[in-house]
Amino acid sequence: MFVERTNYFAKPGQIARVLEIRRAACVVRVDLGLPAGVVFVKQGRESDGPDVSWECAFPSLEAWEQDLAARAASADFENVRQQMGDVVDNFERHLNAVDGDVHSRVACAGDVSLVGHPIVPRQVEFRSGDETLTGYLYLPPGEGPFPCVITNHGSMINQGTTDLCRPGTASLLMSWGYASFLPHRHGYGESTGMPWDTEVSAEFGTDEYDRQLVARLDSESNDVVVAAEYVATLEEIDTDRIAVMGSSFGGTVTLWASTKSDRFACAVEFAGAAINWQHTPELREAMMDATRRIKCPIYFLQAENDYSVEPTRVLGAMSGEAQHPIQSKVFPALGLSNDEGHFFERSGSLIWGPEVRAFFARWL
Repeated sequence: MFVERTNYFAKPGQIARVLEIRRAACVVRVDLGLPAGVVFVKQGRESDGPDVSWECAFPSLEAWEQDLAARAASADFENVRQQMGDVVDNFERHLNAVDGDVHSRVACAGDVSLVGHPIVPRQVEFRSGDETLTGYLYLPPGEGPFPCVITNHGSMINQGTTDLCRPGTASLLMSWGYASFLPHRHGYGESTGMPWDTEVSAEFGTDEYDRQLVARLDSESNDVVVAAEYVATLEEIDTDRIAVMGSSFGGTVTLWASTKSDRFACAVEFAGAAINWQHTPELREAMMDATRRIKCPIYFLQAENDYSVEPTRVLGAMSGEAQHPIQSKVFPALGLSNDEGHFFERSGSLIWGPEVRAFFARWL
């Protein structure tokens, strides 16, 4: 990845005008279909640094050169440049390559432009026990190997559905420089096996339902472990930097998978068992036991208007009992209904994204 940084040294009394013009340049970039970049303003009284700076990341030299060409061809951008020339004493442009060490967290902590990059996964198949599972692999622009996040769906990817590959969450992870792998667990989507609601056939809220659900989700978590082992065989993936994330049933299997394998660097658990928590004491106990036995740092999070936020509050409070760091947060409500709150992972990335990104930057 490459980062362009431009520095602006304002003439006396012109700092505010320089900032105004640089912001206008970002608006022109967006109008041209280019990423806006990030503007920085000097703080304090230092005299040797630029007053205003701008940065933007590019996946390749070719992408940067195309960006330069688009600016050069724009009359609006040239007008902004001329305005800036009147109010600065000095201007600098620097292009830097991100350190190629694949273990550098900085290399995957910056913004990766997805402009012109199709958000289309590679569909693959792999075996888990007796079943053939389908998975969807997304790779960010640039050269790998990439860190990878295994993303786990909830209960609603039914066999035969056309809602297959969840590109929204994948695109967010790609913009952070991470690969994303969505496995369909057995009995879901394009994978073989018995659907969960056929295997969990007892009446909701009964002891038998609770027992059946625990057994089913435990077996599904084995699929997650197998998925991680599968992506670790791919040359595009950094095998030392694999995380796991999921929501609802996918959150529960994320938690349980993190007790069964040392493959995961960290885990993010959205709304696991939120719908079932009040009605399934065996499931509650199994999730608390799993939290005590996790093999990596984990972050529990939900929206306030989910069906129940007790999973995040109870499991997040177990940091003293767990073997690894626990982070937890109940975010403000998203939408009006419990369903809208429950789908926080799919719909609320603008809210949870910065905190999950920081969690990954620390642990992945």
